[in-house]
Amino acid sequence: MNYGFMRFPNFCKKALTLSYDDGMIYDKKLVAILNEYGLKCTFNLNSGEFATDVSAARRRLTESEAAELYADTNHEIAVHGLKHLSLPFFPGEAALNDVIEDRKNLERIFGRIVKGMAYAYGKYDDKAVETLRCCGIKYARTVVSTEKFDIPADWLRMPATCHHNNPRLAEITDRFLNDEPARSYAYDSPKLFYLWGHSYEFEDNYNWNLIEEFAKKTGGRDDVWYATNGEVYEYVRAFDALEFSVNGDRIYNPSAQTVWICYFGKNVKILPGETAQIK
Repeated sequence: MNYGFMRFPNFCKKALTLSYDDGMIYDKKLVAILNEYGLKCTFNLNSGEFATDVSAARRRLTESEAAELYADTNHEIAVHGLKHLSLPFFPGEAALNDVIEDRKNLERIFGRIVKGMAYAYGKYDDKAVETLRCCGIKYARTVVSTEKFDIPADWLRMPATCHHNNPRLAEITDRFLNDEPARSYAYDSPKLFYLWGHSYEFEDNYNWNLIEEFAKKTGGRDDVWYATNGEVYEYVRAFDALEFSVNGDRIYNPSAQTVWICYFGKNVKILPGETAQIK
């Protein structure tokens, strides 16, 4: 799919999404930082690995702590495997159970439909992808880092732009924020920055300043759409569903959400169920 016409909400040409794994106690500090600067994140949780005590030495959240922390619907909850299994190395039944039971638990705890995931250890193969399809998972992050800002071509094998420990993070961030020279509409696709990691890494590496500086630099901008993984997926799916007349002067939006496009240089906002007339 060519996304040259697509714009993110409010005609933004840039979107930022984050993805952090494992449900660690350090997510409390991470959520506070993200909320301060208006960033959104998908938190990938292992519901079978929640802490069962409240000792100071533990690193994982308890279930009740998680339920309270992630109650903020600005952020998303996604599957990371009940017991954090590396799916390709387990029999099909065990892999299926690890995904579906985690999804069931998270939906019970948070009262939301859960349909995203990050692969434990970043490991996946064709069998694992098929397992996710059987479990109703719609999008899943790998640990492949492209240092690019492309819209995912395969939502069940999603790469990221980079991990937060990438030594070129500042350079990549500047490249994302800087406007590029105008290009042909056919190649003028919007940019999606996808950052991922684990909050315990900030604690272990004594570099909380890294995510604080990133959030401060990228947050609060009118030209960036801040979204969870799921919101990006749903928005792109709505764009993909647009129907064009033969001569291109009408565009029908059959989805339940508004879609913004730049059609031959003209900004067009198409409401749910609306047919836009292009003059």
